[in-house]
Amino acid sequence: MASESLPSSSGSPASPASSSSSFTQPPPPHSPSLNATTSSNIDIPVLISGAGPTGLMAGLLLAKMGIPSRIIERDMAPTLDSRAIGTHARTIEIFKLTDKAFYEEVGGQSWKSESMRFYFGSSLVADIKPNPSKDSEFHVPWMLAQTETVKILTEAYEKTGIGKVERGWELLDTKVVEQEQEQVEHQQAEDGTTQDMKTTTATTSWVETTMRRAIEGSNKRKGESVVLGTVDMAGEDKDKDYEVKVVRSEYLIASDGGRSTVRHRLNIPFPGRTRDNNFILFDGHVETDLSNTHITFINGDNCRSVGMFPIRDNRVRLMLDDGILTQEQFNAREPKTPTKEYFENLLQETLGTLKLKVLSYNWLAYYRVNERRSAKFAHKRRIFLAGDAAHCHSPAGGQGMNTGLQDSYNLAWKIALVLNGTAPQSLLDSYSEERIPIADEIIKLSAKTLENGVYRGWLSSNMKRMMLSITPFLTRYLPNGRSRPSFSMLGLRYHENSINKAHKSQHYSVTGPASIGQRAPDDILVPFTAPADTSMPRSESLTELEDDSTGQPATTRLYELLAFPGVFHILIFAADRLAKDKDFDSSLVKDVDHYQRVWLSRWPGLRGVLESNASSEAMSSKKTKSTPQFMVHVISSATPSSSSFDSDPHETTTTAMADRAAGFGKIYVDREGGRLHERYGFVGVSTRKSGGGIVILRPDTHIAFRVSNVDSAAWVEVDEYFESILVK
Repeated sequence: MASESLPSSSGSPASPASSSSSFTQPPPPHSPSLNATTSSNIDIPVLISGAGPTGLMAGLLLAKMGIPSRIIERDMAPTLDSRAIGTHARTIEIFKLTDKAFYEEVGGQSWKSESMRFYFGSSLVADIKPNPSKDSEFHVPWMLAQTETVKILTEAYEKTGIGKVERGWELLDTKVVEQEQEQVEHQQAEDGTTQDMKTTTATTSWVETTMRRAIEGSNKRKGESVVLGTVDMAGEDKDKDYEVKVVRSEYLIASDGGRSTVRHRLNIPFPGRTRDNNFILFDGHVETDLSNTHITFINGDNCRSVGMFPIRDNRVRLMLDDGILTQEQFNAREPKTPTKEYFENLLQETLGTLKLKVLSYNWLAYYRVNERRSAKFAHKRRIFLAGDAAHCHSPAGGQGMNTGLQDSYNLAWKIALVLNGTAPQSLLDSYSEERIPIADEIIKLSAKTLENGVYRGWLSSNMKRMMLSITPFLTRYLPNGRSRPSFSMLGLRYHENSINKAHKSQHYSVTGPASIGQRAPDDILVPFTAPADTSMPRSESLTELEDDSTGQPATTRLYELLAFPGVFHILIFAADRLAKDKDFDSSLVKDVDHYQRVWLSRWPGLRGVLESNASSEAMSSKKTKSTPQFMVHVISSATPSSSSFDSDPHETTTTAMADRAAGFGKIYVDREGGRLHERYGFVGVSTRKSGGGIVILRPDTHIAFRVSNVDSAAWVEVDEYFESILVK
């Protein structure tokens, strides 16, 4: 076996052995300085195990915030299996917030289904079209094979210039190394000598990961289970030679799947159950008289069901119910992969008179449903489980990949802020606090969806048929995405914790609109543009909105303003005070300028990223400026129909704010009679000297803090919030 000497777990880490691997290269010059409590001899700030969607999303997000990373992946090439194919509304949002070019590429290759069709036998019982969400521009899933998603994510990640996928490397072991160091404070005596005054002990820590790759061939081992959904550890091959490497990192993100080596090596329990439902998953091209533009579910007369999910070019994913098999019955089956003949016969029995002919196979596999959740998602604030390594469940509802991507979206900004010295390591505790309840909720949702999809007896089947037949008439009255949980995942929320803080004296219901921990609602805004004639009365200038070439007011969406990974956004809901309170604009300018200046001096922001769509050239350029840690957006409810203005017609402070760059107090008009105000729990019409409020959005666009009113006292409370969660 070819091997490098392994460092001792005690004492200072030895310098890594020389190698052609990029792991030994120093981070780029624009990378953040390491946290003072960590080792100075680090190969890479963040190591990620697993180059699936979860790991790639974490790497891309970190790169957008200037944090170098490396992703190791055992497989020499991405799998050709389609695996996850559905991307839901909340995930599409985070794609757009993370990297617009990546989002557009995914959107361009995806197929969108406007409805779901349900058959019982050969009869079409329901064609259900989802209602558009009131607070998101997305309401239908995008269908794209995971192979394509991985390809596009990999290209976006490596294009940043500070991230790379290292294929062929398999994680063998990992641990957190802790080391105590004595620190001596010195003081100069009157005679000029130096005296030791006090000795303190500080603990430094880092992650030490052992990995290997086969010198010849691949790391794939004999006897590995080919059944999707299994969580057992793969066996060892004793007849291979490996190259072994030890990599030291500040953090390790384990996105290495349901059979996670990291989880096993850390002895983290993975409790749950393996369901007796057995499924066959098919990916290939078909010829059918069923619609190839709709998601279709068929409940066969043979007491089996099949779901058909078109991908594109007559390629579909089929999920065929293979009945109930105990683990013992399943283990007795030979072989462990379904034959084409068995699959096609069962499929035809389920379809009945409906026509579907298999033309070609991309893959065919058994799927065993596991419903499990790791006992913890973090180990010593250094190692984090994400995606299937942390939770697995039924594919019913298409929640798996989406949940993993959102794990990364929750975790990456927290790691970036800690590495930049902006936030304490305790911020990382909130990852487990927030994502474990979400995982539990998703497991319950997918379990219920699975039970509703398979045959459970004559009575249950007929009840389902009756409910589906009336659902199309009910959906027109039901909003999409606001209930919890929901397939769109827009309604999933976090609860009050160390970073989601309720106001100490202003009571606000946890069920109210835009309450603490909820995803921030989105809507259309109109940028306020200053008139050319500065002598125009403010009552007219505030309603004089810039028109585009169509004659309609130029618009943007709130979420367009939030597309800066790692940035806190302060939304000022000014109600109509900019239109009718002559003293308000000057005090608002003063507060915005003062606190953005103070915050910039305390927390200078993210290095290496100027905007969410920065190219790799811009990111590596020494001329690239830091992205500010805090952006401020002013939202006024005044509209062209507003009429009660009593301000000085020659006051131009509001005009000056309108000319500002986005994120520095620029004004936007909530034109629909204060609709966005309402969605954030504020009234668009102010009372005397009061009205509106301030909402703080975390970098992942969940609501962290809210305060009524926008006076100087409210700004003080916003400042106190940031002091309570960030490094002082």
